[in-house]
Parts: sequence; C-alpha cells; structure tokens
Amino acid sequence: MNPVRIRIAFSLVIFALFLFLFCGPEKISVFLSSILPPFQFIPSLIGILTNPGIIFVMGFVAILIITLIFGRVYCSFLCPLGTLQDIFIAVSRKNGWRKKHSFQKPHNLLRYVLLGAVVVTASLGSMSLLNLLDPYSMTGRIFTQFVQPFFWGIYNAAVRVMQYFHIYFFSKDAVPPVLPVLLINIAFLVLIITMSFRYGRLYCNTFCPVGTLLGWISRVSLFQFTIDKTGCNACLSCAGVCKAGCIDAENATIDRSRCVGCFNCVSVCPRSVVRYDISEKKREGDVWSPARRGMMIGALAAAGSVLVIFNSRIRCLLPEAQAFTPPATPPGSVGLDHFTQSCSACHLCVSACPTKVLVPSLWDYGIEGLLQPRMNYPDSFCEYECTVCGQVCPTGAILPLSPDEKKITQIGEVDLLKDRCVVYRNYQNCGACVEVCPTKTITFVNKSNILYPVVDNRYCIGCGACSKACPTDPKSILVHPNRVHQKAVKQNISDAPVRQEIAVPEEFPF
Repeated sequence: MNPVRIRIAFSLVIFALFLFLFCGPEKISVFLSSILPPFQFIPSLIGILTNPGIIFVMGFVAILIITLIFGRVYCSFLCPLGTLQDIFIAVSRKNGWRKKHSFQKPHNLLRYVLLGAVVVTASLGSMSLLNLLDPYSMTGRIFTQFVQPFFWGIYNAAVRVMQYFHIYFFSKDAVPPVLPVLLINIAFLVLIITMSFRYGRLYCNTFCPVGTLLGWISRVSLFQFTIDKTGCNACLSCAGVCKAGCIDAENATIDRSRCVGCFNCVSVCPRSVVRYDISEKKREGDVWSPARRGMMIGALAAAGSVLVIFNSRIRCLLPEAQAFTPPATPPGSVGLDHFTQSCSACHLCVSACPTKVLVPSLWDYGIEGLLQPRMNYPDSFCEYECTVCGQVCPTGAILPLSPDEKKITQIGEVDLLKDRCVVYRNYQNCGACVEVCPTKTITFVNKSNILYPVVDNRYCIGCGACSKACPTDPKSILVHPNRVHQKAVKQNISDAPVRQEIAVPEEFPF
C-alpha cells in the first residue's frame, strides 16, 4: 500500500477531528478534548506536570516511542499545524506557485537558540514564547479566530432564514468581539502561508520547538530514510518533492533531524534507491547503547521538568510589575500563578465557552501571559451551571470542577459603586443586578419605597452576571478578581432576602 496515501488519509482525519474539537458543539469539544490534546507534545508534557493523568502519560510516552522507532513521523501524521502546512503546499503546487522543492541548508543556530530560549523562559514561569511557537496552540488560535467565526456566520445566517419563515427551533450563536490579539494571529497565519508556499516545512525545521526536539531524537531512530549512493544518479526527483528541504541529492544524503517522514521521496524515486528501513548502524549495533539512550531520556526529562519550576518567576525579578492588576481567571484555574504557568494559549476554552466570557488577552497578564484567555467582564458573564472550560482544557490550567464545586468557587468579588448606581444617585428603582444574581449576593433594602441594592460578598462567586446586566455606563458594578480563588459561602436561595414589592395604588394607570 502506498505510504503517502496512508499518511495523507491519516493526517486529514486527525485534522478534521481538530476542526470539530475547536469549531464543533460543546459536547463534541468536551468528548474530543479527552482524546486529541493528550497526544500532542506540548499539551501532554504540561498536562503531566500540572494535572498528572494516565492519558497524558500515555500520550507523551507514545510520542517519544514513535519518534525513537519511526523517526519524526509525528510532524506529518499527528500535528495539525503540519497538516495545515501540507494543505498550503498542495495549493501552491496545484496553482504552479511552487511545483518543486530543493535542498535547503539548515538554520541550526537559530533553531537550537529558539529551543533553548523556550526552555529557559518556561523555567522562569513565562509561557509566552512557548505559546507563540507551539504548533498545537497556534493551530487552536487559527481555528478559533478564523475558522470558527466563519462557521458561526453560516449558522447565524441559516437561523435568520428559518426565523423569516417563522421557524424558531434554533437561536443565534454568540460571536466574540474583534480583539487586538487578532493582529498577532493574522501575522502568524501569514507567516505560515508564506513559508509553506515558498519553502515548504521551513517553520517546522527552524522555528518550531517541538520539531527541533523531535528532530534531535530522530537522529538515532530505529527506522530511517536512506539513499543508496551506488544506484543514485542524482536525478533530483526526491529533492523536488521533499517539503522539508532536507535531501541533498547531489551528495545522496538526508538530514534526518529535519526529515518529517512524509514518504514523498520513497514514492517518486525512479530507481527505488531511496528506502525507509532499519538504520545500518542499528544493524551493526554500535549506536543502540544504553548509555546514549540514558543520556537522551535524561536530557528530555530535564527539558520537561524545568517547566515545573514555578518559584523562579519573571515577576519576582521585576518587582515593579507587581503594580498592575491582572484580570480574573476562569473557575478551576486555582489562581493567577497556576493559570499563567500552565496555559498554552490554545484557546480551546475560548471556542467552547457558551457565553463567550472567555476571550484571548494581549498584555493583560503581563509578558509571561501573552495571548492567554481572560474573563471578559462586563461584556459577558460566566454561566452559573457551566463547567465546559475545565472539561476541555488540555493542560490542566483549568482543572475540571463538578457543578457543585463551581457554584462556590469564588474567582472574584463584586464592588457596587454607589456614585454611579441609578438607585443611589437618582432615587430610582432598578433591580437589574438583583434579578440576575444566581447566588443572591445582591439583595434589596427598602427605604421609603426605594429598593436599594446591597452586596454581601460572602456569597459572591464573581460570575459577572450583575455587571453584565447593569444598565449604567460606565458600569455601577465591577468584578475585582481574586489572585487566588476562594470558596464562597453556599447560601440557601430560598432563605435569602427577596425583593420587597412596592405598594401600587388601585388607580395606577397601567
């Protein structure tokens, strides 16, 4: 069977599943989030460190074993960004923009410097560089910012058409606002498209930290691509289809650290001198040494374990950064430090959030929290019964909560600004905040038939429903985030103070 067709079919299936993960309904996203992200390198590594589970361990170990045996096939079979680049490459070939590839010299200094910078910054508690370059996270942001809004547009248009014919089985879906972070995602998408059209898998072999690390491991993989120099006539057929630009046909050599295992070279070689087989060195037994394997596994463990060093943070080195007030983090994220040090900014929680209260941030958490999601108060609110974000988070940045736990997790407290409130300023009844508060944190006090809202933050969970409902501009109620999440007092809603009705004269005209 043609290995190229197998690779294409398998990668497209995985790519389609990732589309459903980020753009499908909530239930599908929740289901796929337990299957797909654990078998992505960075989410599985962070998941092991923050929220250890058997599925994350299995995924991470499987990736390492596959690479040690088969080489860097992860980049062609499992990586959604790799498949996206292959789609762009196929488009460029079909349109004649780049029909053939050629050998490219490796940019080893740049690729290893970037890998080192990612490890160092992550060890200091900053996920920004890793989040920018990680292929899984970048794919998630592309799907969330560009593909999902396209699906929303089609869906909402269909709902409008049905409502025109008085069919009301479906309601319009919420569309998030356009954010400054969109410009960063546009820049990276343009970068990926340009590199794919002109240079094939250049991003994978120069900028991607996962590709660099797996490429280093694949140097000693059991199966490798080789060229029989005695039979090769340097026809350049293999180099012309090598998306990684790693085949030097004139010298009959393949840079195994950059080979992504696409099998294109094997399928086009007219003399069948390009082979995928057990390495000759493995047959001779001079490389399969326990000492060398131990060094490699030890180096991988060291590179991964630095991510768990949470005490040496950049903010500790820069005391002046303590002055800014970060936004609230989602329920289940424990607090600011846990969230910013564990979130890969893949935006899966953003795409799955039913009320769209989670939106990407830019600098809200500081440089170390670049692109990580924030609570979008007061434009939206956190649904009282919803626990979706914790169910879909692949890295443990947002831990799963039961509905009962969610209802007493206090991510912030509300502050009633009486100088803005229409009741206190204009002596005019309102009550919007009281009506929507799910925990009855805000209640009324009747003074001369004017119902004044009062706040008891013992019961507040910081959902933001009151701030969303507040009609004043600027808002009279703000949510102040808790740096570390607290537990609210669970109030028996039936025993909570209820709104006192104003006596209405019988002659009242309405």
